Amino acid sequence: MSFIQITDLHFVPGDKPLFGTSPKQRLADGVSLIRRDHGDVDCVLATGDLTHYGEKAAYETLKEVLAPLEMPVHLMMGNHDSRAPFREVFPDAPEIEGGFIQFTVDTGDANVVCLDSLVDIPGDHAGRLCETRLAWLDKELDALPSDVPFVLAVHHPPFDLGIPHMDEIRLLDGEALWEVLQKRKPDQMIFGHVHRPISGHWRGIPFYLQRGFNHQVYLDFTSVDDVRFVDEAPEFSIIKSTPESVFVFARSAGGEGEPYVPRDI
Repeated sequence: MSFIQITDLHFVPGDKPLFGTSPKQRLADGVSLIRRDHGDVDCVLATGDLTHYGEKAAYETLKEVLAPLEMPVHLMMGNHDSRAPFREVFPDAPEIEGGFIQFTVDTGDANVVCLDSLVDIPGDHAGRLCETRLAWLDKELDALPSDVPFVLAVHHPPFDLGIPHMDEIRLLDGEALWEVLQKRKPDQMIFGHVHRPISGHWRGIPFYLQRGFNHQVYLDFTSVDDVRFVDEAPEFSIIKSTPESVFVFARSAGGEGEPYVPRDI
């Protein structure tokens, strides 16, 4: 099994720029690269912040850019999204009780459980998992086969990273999530939200965060006042699983040169 993770697309309507770059053009370039080199993946998973302001027109632009992908594309909610306009443009997206966009992708070789951590209150960028969402996860864990890997995808990481501004808006229900995961711990966790490539483990569970597509968060371990952005190349991840392992391969989606065979001089 293999799938591609993209995250933090931050679409605005049409060709409008955001922070000096074009979300539409950046993702279009990424889609072209995926089609050229990774067309054999099972699916593409976008782990939230599909848009920047949650506008219907921005979701329509996103739908247009994703259309050339021939594999299934699964879309998750982030703190910059809004469920109502999202559903107008993507009416077939799965939902659970309460209208939350939660689902499991079953590839046969792995199960990717995708949670909706959006609060959906303007200006509130932290993540939450209410009793309804956690109860759904609890039941979903019961249904997962034990002989294939389990990957958990959430937009917000449930722990502090030491980046003060981002830690303030992490998933606030980390302890509640941890309690549910005592039933079965994921083989891998993947997140968005932080716009930085970060790997490690949370209480023994390996995780990976990746860069966003339009802009990155400057790596700053001291500032508590304002988040700062920095222009770095976007990134996507190719996640492959076997019965014994889960691998995460990060690839730049911009500024990457053509491959060559090195020759000694």
